[in-house]
Amino acid sequence: MEESKGSMFKLNITNYSIWKSRTEDLLFYRDLYDPIEGDSAKPKDKDDKARERANRKTIGLIRHWVDNRIYHHVAHETNAKALWDKLANLYARKTPQNKVFLVKKLIHLRYHDGGDMAVHMSNFQDIVNQLTNLVLVPRGATEAKKEQKFKISYP
Repeated sequence: MEESKGSMFKLNITNYSIWKSRTEDLLFYRDLYDPIEGDSAKPKDKDDKARERANRKTIGLIRHWVDNRIYHHVAHETNAKALWDKLANLYARKTPQNKVFLVKKLIHLRYHDGGDMAVHMSNFQDIVNQLTNLVLVPRGATEAKKEQKFKISYP
């Protein structure tokens, strides 16, 4: 894992969106992405032992890039897809409060004289990316959708 330390960083409570993207790249690079796609992506050319080994390698790689302060959330996961989904549920908050937080963060983002412009632009782009990935489902929309399906299936 040492050769990838140059630009990779550990997941903490504030950097999930960029961490996820970089971790996906790392998993693809190491040919370990299949286990986080679940059972539908099981390669037919691998036996159970090889799939279990890939699952453990994937879990190890993901955990390696999780900060110690949040490691306890994933310490006991034994399935790479379950681990990946748990992190998404914990840190990919798609709530109106998170959108407000990100908009405020964007509004208050300031360049300080003498600061590094590349760092400032990177911070700006990170917030914009998080807002772009944030798709909010209006409250009650899931219930309305279920109700609509029910009406369609039962005249």
